Amino acid sequence: MTLPTRTGIAVALLSTASVSLATQAQPMLEEVIVSAQKRDQSAQDVPIALSAFTADAIEQIGSPDFEGLQFFTPGLSVSGASGAFVSPYIRGIGTNQTSVGTDPSIGVYQDGIYLARKSGALSDLLDVQRVEILKGPQGTLFGRNAVGGAISITTARPVDAVEAEVGLGLGNYGAQMARGMLNAPITDNVYVRATLQTRQRDGWQENVINGIDGDNRDRTTGRVKLLWDASETVAVEVGGQWNETDEIARFGESIDAGLPVSELTRDRSDRKAVNGNINVLGDPAGSAEPTLPLFDRSMELYWLSATWDLTPSLTLTSLSSYLEYETSAARDYDGTEFYIGNNLYNTAMNKTLSQEFRLSGTHETLDWFIGASYLQESYDMDFAIGFADFLGLNGGLPFEEDSAVASDTDSYAVYGDATWRFTERWSLTFGARYSYDDKTIGYNTPLHDNGAAGLNGLGLVLASSAQFVNAQGVPDPAAAERSESWSDFSPRVVVDYRVNDDVMLYAGVTRGYKSGGFNTYPTADQTPGPTFLQVVPEATRPVDPETTLNYEAGIKSQFLNDRLLLNASVYAVDYEDLQVQVIENQVVALANAGEASSNGLEFEMKFRLSQYLTLFANGAWMDTEYDRFFRSGVDYSGTPLRFSPDFSGTLGADGAVQFADGSELRGFISIGYKDEHNLDENFAIDSYTVVNARLTYRSASDAWQVALFGTNLGDEDFLVDYTEQTSAFGFTSAIRNEPRMYGAELTYRF
Repeated sequence: MTLPTRTGIAVALLSTASVSLATQAQPMLEEVIVSAQKRDQSAQDVPIALSAFTADAIEQIGSPDFEGLQFFTPGLSVSGASGAFVSPYIRGIGTNQTSVGTDPSIGVYQDGIYLARKSGALSDLLDVQRVEILKGPQGTLFGRNAVGGAISITTARPVDAVEAEVGLGLGNYGAQMARGMLNAPITDNVYVRATLQTRQRDGWQENVINGIDGDNRDRTTGRVKLLWDASETVAVEVGGQWNETDEIARFGESIDAGLPVSELTRDRSDRKAVNGNINVLGDPAGSAEPTLPLFDRSMELYWLSATWDLTPSLTLTSLSSYLEYETSAARDYDGTEFYIGNNLYNTAMNKTLSQEFRLSGTHETLDWFIGASYLQESYDMDFAIGFADFLGLNGGLPFEEDSAVASDTDSYAVYGDATWRFTERWSLTFGARYSYDDKTIGYNTPLHDNGAAGLNGLGLVLASSAQFVNAQGVPDPAAAERSESWSDFSPRVVVDYRVNDDVMLYAGVTRGYKSGGFNTYPTADQTPGPTFLQVVPEATRPVDPETTLNYEAGIKSQFLNDRLLLNASVYAVDYEDLQVQVIENQVVALANAGEASSNGLEFEMKFRLSQYLTLFANGAWMDTEYDRFFRSGVDYSGTPLRFSPDFSGTLGADGAVQFADGSELRGFISIGYKDEHNLDENFAIDSYTVVNARLTYRSASDAWQVALFGTNLGDEDFLVDYTEQTSAFGFTSAIRNEPRMYGAELTYRF
């Protein structure tokens, strides 16, 4: 691995700025408080591999959404076509499926509320107190489907003080941001906190066919929290959050076309995508004029939480929530200017109701909690997969496969966790979760055939409506309904040893569980006939639950009077029935990959050299592979898992100079690197390096600050998502990362 020499230059400059202060008092690193084990603890006291970010750290990183945190979390990668629609992968485990019938592998929680779908999960990081990213199975501590890890977002709570803040920002590509926050007491025991933010930006990716720019920003997020301290022992919080997103996501670009397409410009200075088919189905084939944005979301989240201290050592917690969101999305999967096939348009409605009760207590050498939870989710989606004439060989007569899918899920769980400090230095933690999931799915797929006939101009035979048949020869349209249930017992055992007040060693074994699911796209016939394409309405075909067994050991340590932090962990994970998205005979499908494994080493370092300079570094080595995986007749055993680079790491510096009047100039720089890695079993990308920086001037009174920032300053060009279509059409398409972004922000506090 080779990193740019600019690293040493940046560190040297910051070191020079603070060398005259080296003889001053050496302060400690800031302690980060987390709630990973359902109680407030120092992150250094938690025997779990995790990365935690305070509000200040998130501001310095300079990412308005979750995507930017991947370079500061060892083992984390992020895939996706938009900052509002991303898929996290931890240690090579994640899911890129957006269908009704399956669940994510990484659990996302906001203030303890499970956000079941990525479409409604990772929005802008607005007024956040901290973000915790926990690695390895976390079902016992957090909940369902956290088989690969958990992301816990804690937003700021109302306080008994009058606070207000206004932020304004401008950037390249016409970026504009406006943000406001107000916190105030209403009475002597009722407090409110309200936050509103809007972000707009032009797209940076030009479509050479129709001139529409991709990957713009147009989103507004608001949140209101009301806290009532009903008594000395009872506190009640009620809140709501709203999000409106109306954006065009990044276009897919053809990277390996077997058909004649216009040349794709690779140069970042003139990035143009050949993608003429972002029109939604129903428009004339080849018009290339979208009538709806590619990603449109309306989200509402409401919650009621209450804590009651029954005794000084016993607390009862209740958390009720309701989440509702609607999305509309369209994507052309071929990435060419031709209206070929698998052009997907969908609308979805999701409603999730959840309730959790938890009783927690402490008693001398024992900290424990027990709980029960219920989740009810209804998820309806209408989508269309379009197939149409290209090159004028069929007279411009398209047809499409329309589908309506409805899913209902009822999930129940009981769980508990206890830590016993059986000596002054030794502790034993045991936890377990019993999960029961019941799912029902209904599927209807009427075919809209506009008269498409066979065409042979390219040696292909396009199926007519009569040729859309299932394995028994029954033609579409088809309807199906099916119910399945799954249950699992997932324990964890961890032992930790305190070498002294500053060093902790830990080791443990944890079982992870992700519920089974269903295919919800038309499924390719496993033994297709002589036609060019056969689609089988086996949308109710189930997939088995995904399970993991995670072995882990680590060290958490601080030295030099808490100025140097060194954390490291090693792990070995065995996966059974890993759920992966595959392309089978030109159709997206969900399948179990058999067996897989992931082994690795991760570390984090922070060193506060002086009061005004902190250095940091992190890294992850991963060795992943499918131990047993057959797909479309090909043996992929031995192939690395997706989004699992052999090495990834970041180093950087956070330095400041304080002036005589008390004002401060602060500089932050980070350099993140990822080795080459697979986006798919058949496709790998080269290594890349991303440089981010921020320069902030803060007034002496701390009433205002102005900041200049830049992300991907080297304008590195790489791919973040990939779709294979080679089985029938002979091409693949991929999605690129964001180019260099920069801007300025002004913040004023009242």
